[in-house]
Amino acid sequence: MIAITVREMLVTDSSTVAAIMPDLGYEATAVQVEERLLQLHNRPDNAVFVAEFQNEILGWSHVYGVRLLESSGYAEIGGLVVGLNYQRMGVGTKLIRRSEHWAAGHGYTRVRLRSGTHRETAHLFYEELGYIRTKSSYAFELQIET
Repeated sequence: MIAITVREMLVTDSSTVAAIMPDLGYEATAVQVEERLLQLHNRPDNAVFVAEFQNEILGWSHVYGVRLLESSGYAEIGGLVVGLNYQRMGVGTKLIRRSEHWAAGHGYTRVRLRSGTHRETAHLFYEELGYIRTKSSYAFELQIET
């Protein structure tokens, strides 16, 4: 294992974060990442973390709170990306644990995450960290014209 540091993402990390996003199927330019990060900074129930080693960003996670009327709510890890060259080195575990710590510090007693049905390796990883499959569902989306 390498000595990985996890810290909050800075705007200056945008280009590096954008560069590793395709490693898990996400696409975004550095400008888009920067704009999105700035939008998240305006919302108090969000945090974005990066994992780094010797000033090189290896991965990132985004966690946010979901407050609900019908239940006590939960924190959700909305994004987790570890660069292909750094997988299986403890980076994802550190990012998830930091996200869980954030959730507990913000009063959430549950953490959720979603993973595509085809990502069996990721499912095994999450289960190794103590996550259990609670349900399967379909995602529905509507594109709103602005």
